[in-house]
Amino acid sequence: MITRTLKTLTVILASALLLSSCAGSPPPAAKKPVTSLSSKGASKPELYGDRREALNTTAYIYKKNPKDEFAAGRYAKALRESGDLKKAESVLTPFLKGKSPATLTFTEMGALELETGDFKSAESYARKAIKADGGNYRAWHVLGISLDAQQKHPEAETAFKKALDLWQGDSIPVMNNLALNLAAQGYTDKALNLLYSAKEKDPSRVEIERNIRIIRTLNEPSAYSVDARGEEARKAIAAAKAAKEVEKKKTP
Repeated sequence: MITRTLKTLTVILASALLLSSCAGSPPPAAKKPVTSLSSKGASKPELYGDRREALNTTAYIYKKNPKDEFAAGRYAKALRESGDLKKAESVLTPFLKGKSPATLTFTEMGALELETGDFKSAESYARKAIKADGGNYRAWHVLGISLDAQQKHPEAETAFKKALDLWQGDSIPVMNNLALNLAAQGYTDKALNLLYSAKEKDPSRVEIERNIRIIRTLNEPSAYSVDARGEEARKAIAAAKAAKEVEKKKTP
């Protein structure tokens, strides 16, 4: 991998990574809302916050159940997705003071910290979410993003792979982020293969096609930077030309 290209690639892919960080899956078919963490009707995607819900719906549930941590987590997520980060944090903060905050609370705090750019804090919250529930694939995803943003690429790769192994539903955002992580480490062939697999799953995802183009373009050799073998070839060509010039001078 060419050094200049790799550095450029890392910067561009870091931006792409954060843009696809924590979007929830499309909402499932309408059904009676789950309003308690103790409810047996809550699925893992619901418990981990992997459902995009309307702000007015989650606000209504939260106002009816202000002491319910699950309702608060869902409301905070909807607030964050609407751009109201301060209010989202204010909803979650009281539950952080509890004896055993739920994995969703930690996950959403991690997602909030990603939004504000505090990646070290995001990592800390993601690890707490995983400690509370090791199966929380969304927390593993947040962890991967936070580590990648800190240039801890091998650790981030492990987190992304764990998230992908556990993921339920639309896994393309995780595949995309893992591919960007691999590309930033110089594993462009693996990255492209993963992106092609994601494209096969859903050809309509424009971010996948965009990242394929970015990686393919930036992975091309540059006239201003060559690898070791290219440098050797250049020297060999120069030496051959010099030898020809010497032969010309010797010829009467």
